[in-house]
Amino acid sequence: MLHISLALIVGIGFAVLFSAAIAGAAFALARGDGQTVSASVRWGAGSFAGALTLAILILTLFRGTAG
Repeated sequence: MLHISLALIVGIGFAVLFSAAIAGAAFALARGDGQTVSASVRWGAGSFAGALTLAILILTLFRGTAG
C-alpha cells in the first residue's frame, strides 16, 4: 500500500504554487520584453517545469534526510 504523509502532500502543493508563480512571472517578463504570446507561453511552461522539478527534488532531499 502506498503511504503518503500529509506533509508530503502539503509540500507538493506548495511546490506547484511556487512553480505557478514563477511561470506567471516568466510569462509577464517575456510579454513585457515584446515577445509573441506563443513564445511567452513557452517561456512560462519551461520555467514551470524547471521550477517544479527543482522543488520536488529539494522536497525529496528533505524527506530523505528527515527520516
